[in-house]
Amino acid sequence: MGAKDTKIWFGAESMKTSLGSADRTYSAIRNYETGLRYHDRYGMMAGLMENGNAEEGFTLMETMIVAQVTEVLEKSLLSLSDPSVRFIISTTKGNVGLLEGNQDTPPSDAFLYESARKIAAHMQMAHPPVVISNACISGVSALIVARRMILAGECSHVVVTGCDVLNEFITSGFASFKSISADGVRPYDALRNGLNLGEACATVLLTSDINRASEPLIRLEGGAVTNDANHISGPSRTGDGLFYAIRDAISEAGIQPSDIGFVNTHGTATVYNDEMESKAITLAGLENTPLNSVKGYIGHTLGASGVVETLIAIEELRTRTVYGTLGFTELGVPCPVNISSVHRPLQTLRCLKTASGFGGCNAAVVIAAESCEDRYEAGKVAAEAVVTAEYTLDNIPGKSFAEQIREEYHQLGSPNMKFFKMSDLCKAAYVAAENLVISTDLKARYLPTEVAVILSNSSASLDTDMEHQRILQEHLPEGTSPAVFVYTLPSVAAGEICIRHKFQGDNTFFIDKDSVFAETYARLLIEKGYAKAAICGWCDKLGEHRKVNIKILEIKS
Repeated sequence: MGAKDTKIWFGAESMKTSLGSADRTYSAIRNYETGLRYHDRYGMMAGLMENGNAEEGFTLMETMIVAQVTEVLEKSLLSLSDPSVRFIISTTKGNVGLLEGNQDTPPSDAFLYESARKIAAHMQMAHPPVVISNACISGVSALIVARRMILAGECSHVVVTGCDVLNEFITSGFASFKSISADGVRPYDALRNGLNLGEACATVLLTSDINRASEPLIRLEGGAVTNDANHISGPSRTGDGLFYAIRDAISEAGIQPSDIGFVNTHGTATVYNDEMESKAITLAGLENTPLNSVKGYIGHTLGASGVVETLIAIEELRTRTVYGTLGFTELGVPCPVNISSVHRPLQTLRCLKTASGFGGCNAAVVIAAESCEDRYEAGKVAAEAVVTAEYTLDNIPGKSFAEQIREEYHQLGSPNMKFFKMSDLCKAAYVAAENLVISTDLKARYLPTEVAVILSNSSASLDTDMEHQRILQEHLPEGTSPAVFVYTLPSVAAGEICIRHKFQGDNTFFIDKDSVFAETYARLLIEKGYAKAAICGWCDKLGEHRKVNIKILEIKS
């Protein structure tokens, strides 16, 4: 069976939200119950899980992930020691709460990859874990990466976990943007005034083996990641970036917009996010398709949201129901969408799931019940990727990073007023990409959607994380800084490159021990037809340590 004939199925699942287990979450949503409550600790409405105790040697987050992965594997009769099984963790901030009181010397578990490596060792995994920190699209990104790994023949099964827990680091950061609603969220409503945060952990098996799929059968038909190339913290005013993700996901599924039964959106209830999504939905020809957001039930669960909300969408397919959007009363977006506060019967058992995040990133996947007509047409043309340029920035004895990066920037001769406002990680990525783009003239030879930006490092954004934590612990009357907090997302480094050069293709940030996976994945994108060129590689900056090795890969002519 060739890759184009391979179907990717959803298998066993496990989930915990502020509403409880997977079954309890589904039941609560059917009864219009919310897990959002006011919490004095954070001074805001939020959806907090009822957490147990961390196992010895593990953080609470790691304990939940191990328990859920174990459950999914047992149901699937699989083991992570099996070479045909891979493991992906999607998270926005991981164990960042451990920085409290340790902001100058972060403990090892504050490093996302070290935390994932510990889980991998405990579960005797045959392969290193894949860690994705792609802002709020992390979970949907993880599903797309998993699907592509299976289709490329790298494995037969992928266990995907999305997990984020709340702490003052996160809540203070979002509060600094004045984006938190004082009461329950109201997605797409005329009176919407912000989001509510939530926490969750969800795990699901993706597999090419129908015998390990859950009944009734649900398949992942297509997916895409794109960038607005507009602003690091504000959504596009046109909706084109998300539209490209929707368009490409639908195209890969081999269907038409009319084949979509409902759309489950990001739907955070912030003014500009919902406005942008309504425009993207309309551009995609889906304005009359039933649409919903589940943020009113469980809040915005960050890096877990893509996995959690996809599982909820699968339950909607199974029960033939489009859940009502809790909090919605009166439509308040510029492009009218088909939304309701009450549950509605679902006619066509196919869903489009979307997500958007800081750094301008967007993602979309198409999921369908097996009863849907199979119109899958995976027609990607095989190609070869070649390195056409490379840039390296290493420690120079006796020279600080500030001195070195300033010299590199001035040598470019391309002034940018934003440069000195960026985090050091973003400055390093920016300088590397600028050098490479100038030397290869990428923008003249490829469409914006044909260029991907795939980066990785081992420290994520810990430099800026520690700065944000120090500000937080100073208890300044003005609170934490949005100009700092936005850079606590490592994927914003890829976003800065996209914004500078107007690249709107795939943009994914991996947390790894070396640069191998980022380049391997970039090659996969080009060789399987998802991109024609990619800026890819390693970009790490922590304290005075810096190591940058970025390449340009292009389709061989």
